[in-house]
Amino acid sequence: MSKAITRRWGQERRLEFIDFRLQWEGRVNRSDLTDFFRISIPQASLDFSVYQELAPGNMIYDRTQKTYVATESFKAIMVNPSPYQYLNELLWRDSNVLSGSESFVSTPPPVETLPHPYRSVGADTLKILLQAIRNNSSVEINYQSMKHPEPENRWIYPRTFAFDGFRWHVRCYCFSSRSYKDFVLGRILTIGDVKPLSDNIPEDSDWNTFIKLILVPNPKFTDGRRLAVEKDFAMMNGQTEVVIRKAMLYYFKKRLNLQDIGEEVNDNQQIVLFDITTVQLLA
Repeated sequence: MSKAITRRWGQERRLEFIDFRLQWEGRVNRSDLTDFFRISIPQASLDFSVYQELAPGNMIYDRTQKTYVATESFKAIMVNPSPYQYLNELLWRDSNVLSGSESFVSTPPPVETLPHPYRSVGADTLKILLQAIRNNSSVEINYQSMKHPEPENRWIYPRTFAFDGFRWHVRCYCFSSRSYKDFVLGRILTIGDVKPLSDNIPEDSDWNTFIKLILVPNPKFTDGRRLAVEKDFAMMNGQTEVVIRKAMLYYFKKRLNLQDIGEEVNDNQQIVLFDITTVQLLA
């Protein structure tokens, strides 16, 4: 029977650090732990002992290099071994979401990311919308739609936030149109009154419905290009599946430049939409 080990959250985080460094950099030593977490050498030694007990075959001590190195049989036990964990950490560092002192990456490789134009979001606007969602309230907003020449006042019932890869919007029931709509946060010019919800609001069926999209390589591609797309998108048997909310389908298609099923595709489209099926309807 394995020995039960009770750990504080701080030690849990330090064990993740050891696991991360072994996974992506192949080595870690006590000074890495003491410098990053500002702990004592005895505490760091204890953390390494706990890690070795949890994963006895993951690392060995190299006396020449005076560091622990990952073994050939290493398997991450504390962190997600997906490459995207490491790549996302590089992205967060480059975009200043994560500072160097917060990142587990010791010496990041050169990184350059494509910046997005700044999208304005008012702090007061966000606070009021958050309060309205928590308190089940409706809110009056002055909103500039791209479909109308002038801003309009609307009463909305905000339910959730969503991000399409470029901008944030709030999904609401709009009392003016009597339907659920998405309002871009940066286009909310002002916020007026807030009041308790008094009307019965219909279900947001598009938000509660999940759909499965089947994506395949462009059928016009040669075998070599098709195989490259399959590998790039981790396709199995020539296709990949993505499950999203039905309400997000418009943004998903726009971001990946996907045509509707059956529409003509051009040579610039690497993947195409092959099929859509409903997979779940939340109560």
